[in-house]
Amino acid sequence: MTDTKKTDYDVIIIGSGAAGYTAALYAVRYKLKTLVIGLQDGGQSALAHDIENYPGFVSIKGPELMKKFKESAVEYGTETKMDEVNKIEKNEDNTYSINLTYSGEKLTATTVLLALGTKNRKLGAIGEDKFYGKGVTYCATCDGMFFKEKIVGIVGAGDSAVTAAIYMAELCPKVYLFVRKDQMRAEPIWKEKLLAKTNIEVVYNTSIKEFAGDKKLEKVISTDGKEFILDGCFIEIGADPNTALLDSFKIEKDKGGYIVVDKEQAIPNNAGLFSAGDVTTGSNHFHQIATAVGEGAVSANSMFNYIQKF
Repeated sequence: MTDTKKTDYDVIIIGSGAAGYTAALYAVRYKLKTLVIGLQDGGQSALAHDIENYPGFVSIKGPELMKKFKESAVEYGTETKMDEVNKIEKNEDNTYSINLTYSGEKLTATTVLLALGTKNRKLGAIGEDKFYGKGVTYCATCDGMFFKEKIVGIVGAGDSAVTAAIYMAELCPKVYLFVRKDQMRAEPIWKEKLLAKTNIEVVYNTSIKEFAGDKKLEKVISTDGKEFILDGCFIEIGADPNTALLDSFKIEKDKGGYIVVDKEQAIPNNAGLFSAGDVTTGSNHFHQIATAVGEGAVSANSMFNYIQKF
């Protein structure tokens, strides 16, 4: 829709998860030339073992659902690039330039949607970095099969930790779930499923202070000195918003570092710049695929309206 001599794209979406692909689907149906850039198709949603709260599916694997999201967007004309954005710049004519890391390309767009979601939070324990990839991991769905028939631990108390423990219980003879407080924070249905597993031991009021071993992880040590012999440990303690690309922009963030957006998913005082999904303050911080989809759809409509007046 935009004069192609002026920009390469009407819309560039940074992030290939639920919010990004939904925005792309709506944008191309508005006849906007749209590009989605991301290194991991499906984002965090693609790492989910089972998804049971997305309408239309009683249960579906995360990678399968995200594959469907991408297929729908591409079917209607969305272009995609597997790459990383290392810089966003605003041009004098109020368009944007996007620098890509691996291809070295520099692309321009009338509007930009940041939908990078979140990155896994580190525990900060001794040996965590040393044994990363050698027993310490942040994704059960990605790495679970490497620990089949072994003894593993999960650190965390929310949905991601509990579902990771349930998944690993299907592969391993023994799974420990280390919960820092005296109760789990997961949805009741997930807690019921976990407690039904006889090979999962929930260890309450326990914080891990150290990962230990020689060439690979051999055990974890709690703050009260207890040792647990493990072959692997999955850290599932939440995530932090991916906002580094906007460090050079004057944007408002909440106390958790999430991007403040208005009702149109626009970033205030930055015309043409939008954000959607788990990286924002939208949807009352209820980080779900369903809410990311809603924010993605709203952002596409807002970008269309913005371009109409550009």
